Amino acid sequence: MCENRIAGLFVKEKAQLLKRISRFTDIRKNPQIKLTHIVLSVLLMPFYSLQSLLSLDRVSRRSEFKKYFNCTRKMVASDSTISRALHWLDPQQLQRFQCSSLPLFEQQQLSRIQLVPKGPYRRIGILDGSQMAQHHLVALCLAGKTDYPVMVLQAPCRGKELPTAKRIVQQAAKLLGSSFPELFVLDSLYFNKPCFELLRGHEAHVLIKCEQPSFREVLADAKYLFDNKEQVVTPVIEKRGFDPLRLCAWSMEIASGDYAGHPLQIAHLVEDYLKRKTNQHVECWIVTTDLDLLPEEIREAAHLRWHIENNLFKRLSHHTATKRFYFKDPNAFFALLRLFCAAIALLDIVIQILKRDEPAFKGLLNGIKETWKNVFSQLEQAIEANIFA
Repeated sequence: MCENRIAGLFVKEKAQLLKRISRFTDIRKNPQIKLTHIVLSVLLMPFYSLQSLLSLDRVSRRSEFKKYFNCTRKMVASDSTISRALHWLDPQQLQRFQCSSLPLFEQQQLSRIQLVPKGPYRRIGILDGSQMAQHHLVALCLAGKTDYPVMVLQAPCRGKELPTAKRIVQQAAKLLGSSFPELFVLDSLYFNKPCFELLRGHEAHVLIKCEQPSFREVLADAKYLFDNKEQVVTPVIEKRGFDPLRLCAWSMEIASGDYAGHPLQIAHLVEDYLKRKTNQHVECWIVTTDLDLLPEEIREAAHLRWHIENNLFKRLSHHTATKRFYFKDPNAFFALLRLFCAAIALLDIVIQILKRDEPAFKGLLNGIKETWKNVFSQLEQAIEANIFA
C-alpha cells in the first residue's frame, strides 16, 4: 500500500515536473539528447550525493539510472553535454523553475509555520550570503513546515552582500506574490536603516539576531536598562522557560525601543544547554519590528536563522560539494545551483506529504534513521522504471 501511494504521488508530480522542464528554451539545432533528460540528470545529483559532473557521467552509464529514462544509449548524458547546456540555459527561466514548486508548497499548507503551539501561522523568510565554487551569492529561503530556497543571486564580490540582498527582496516582492514573507529573519549585517526601510516598505517585519549589545546604540541603551531595571520606571518584560527539544533552560528580558524611526522590541536572550560539553551558556540580542511577537516566538524565530545555514548551504555542500565546485563562468554555476535548490525543495515537499500518513512513512523507512539521503534511497525502490521516459 505504501509503495502504491508513493508511486502514485510520483506519477502525479512527474507530469507537472516534466511540464515545467519543457518550458526551457533549447537553443540546439539538432539535439540528440532531450533537454528534459539533461535537466533531470542534474536534479538527481543531490539525491545520489554526486559531487561533480564527472561523477554524474559515471552514474548515467549504469542500467539502474538509465531505466528511469528508458535510455538505450550507452549513457543518459555525458558530463560535457551537461556542462555545455548549463552555459546556455536562460537564467530567468531557471529562476522561474526554482520557484515553480511554490503552488504545491502553498497547496499542501507548508508555507506558513507556528512559532509556538496554538500561535498564529506566519510566513517567514531568511536572507543570508555564502561563497560557493569561488562565487559569492545571496539566497532567500522560505522557512515554513519545510524550507524552500526560492531565490539565489550572485554577489559581485565579498562585501557586496547587502546590495544583492536588496535586489533579491525587490525581485521576490514581484515574483512571489502572496508567498512573500511577512517576517524576515536576518543576522546583524542587516541591522541598518536602508534594510529596515526596504523591508518595512514591502510591509514585511524584521527580526535581527546580534551577538554583542555594543553593535548598535539602541542595544547598548537596552542593556543599561536591563542592568538597572530596579532603578528605572521603564517596564521590562521578563520570561523564563525550558525547551525540551533543545534541552536548554532559557530566560529573556524585553524592552521597547526605536531604530530608524521604527518601533522595536529589544530582547536579551540567555540559554543554558544542559548536555553540551562546550558552549553551554549562550547569550544573544534580538530586535524585531513585529510588536505582536510573544517572547517564546521571538526566541523560536531567532533559532530559525540557522535553517538557511544547516538546511541549505551545509546540505548542498555535503551532498553536492558546492564549496569545491569550480566554474569560471558564473552563469553555468548558478544554473547548476538553481536546479539543485529546486530539487531539494521538491523532495522536501514530497517527504512532508508522505509523513502525513505515519504508518506508511514508517513502513517506507523500514527501520532506518530518517535522514534526507536515507529517505531517498527508500523512495528509489518505489519509483517505477521509465518514469522520466
